[in-house]
Amino acid sequence: MKRNSVVFSVWIVVIGALLFTTGLGRVHLFDWDEINFAESAREMLVSGDYLDVQINFETFWEKPP
Repeated sequence: MKRNSVVFSVWIVVIGALLFTTGLGRVHLFDWDEINFAESAREMLVSGDYLDVQINFETFWEKPP
C-alpha cells in the first residue's frame, strides 16, 4: 500500500513538472523594464554587489527593481 502512494506521488511530480516546464523560455521579455530588471539581477550575481543596481556594469539610478 505504501509503495502505491510513493509511485502515485512520483507520477504527480513528473506530470506537474512537464506541465509547468514545457513552455519555459518560449516567451521573451516584453517590456523595457523587465529586460532591465533581469539584467540588473544577473549583474548583481556576477559582481556580488547586491546594494547597487547596475546595467552594463554602470550604476543605474532611474528606477530600482
